[in-house]
Amino acid sequence: MIGLMALLMARDGMAAWERTRSGGRSGAMGGTSVTQNDFWSLNNNQAGTAWFKGISAGFSFGNEFLMKELMNEQIGVAIAFKAGTIGLLVNRFGNNQYCETNAGLSFARKFGKQFAVGIQMDYLGIKISDNYGNKNLLSCEIGLMYHADKHLSVGVQLINPVPVKIIVTPVERLPSTICIGISYSFSNEFLTTVEAEKDLENPLVMRAGAEYHLAAPVYARIGISANPISFSFGAGLEFGKINFDLASSYHQALGFSPSGSIIYSFK
Repeated sequence: MIGLMALLMARDGMAAWERTRSGGRSGAMGGTSVTQNDFWSLNNNQAGTAWFKGISAGFSFGNEFLMKELMNEQIGVAIAFKAGTIGLLVNRFGNNQYCETNAGLSFARKFGKQFAVGIQMDYLGIKISDNYGNKNLLSCEIGLMYHADKHLSVGVQLINPVPVKIIVTPVERLPSTICIGISYSFSNEFLTTVEAEKDLENPLVMRAGAEYHLAAPVYARIGISANPISFSFGAGLEFGKINFDLASSYHQALGFSPSGSIIYSFK
């Protein structure tokens, strides 16, 4: 148990229900995600789902430092209506010793052609073995996204805006986290992203990424994250209604963290 907790502390800031990024695309681009207007906006910034059409479903995984104890798995579905987009995402992190289960129900709506707002209600279950007991908590997330033009986008995500207590004595709360990002598309083929993330307990985290559309079905991606410093890379493939994305980040002390995702669009 001590070894597992030490590994958890090596994660970005380590706290129960820290902000996680979904999808192989984000995993390859340094973890940048708050301005990415794709299926995994379900988790990365709910406002991004406001531009969806039809119905899509996806599965994502991330394995930090190739440790089975640090496996993260997500499955979700998004359904677009005229009034907005409804999304459901279920996330599981950990193993039998320590496990976090998060289920979120979101709704996103556009206001005009350029601005969107998303809100998500969250259930979080925390389970720790050795008679430490379980915790069941409720919280929320808010996302904003603005497409200034076809090149520039700005995204903001706020998680747990009203801190929720995990333990009363001594007081321990879920972290309140804000993430702000900017993306700029130099052309239809080349996209760059930069973002900053901060919670109340840990230092500022900076991330940057780039994506290049090599050919009709193929995307190449790279990224960097600071605090702690890690480098990432990956690729994406589009085949009609199916998207595959694979990625890995590299930490000089702890090694590789592979991730990937698959998305299927029904329409």
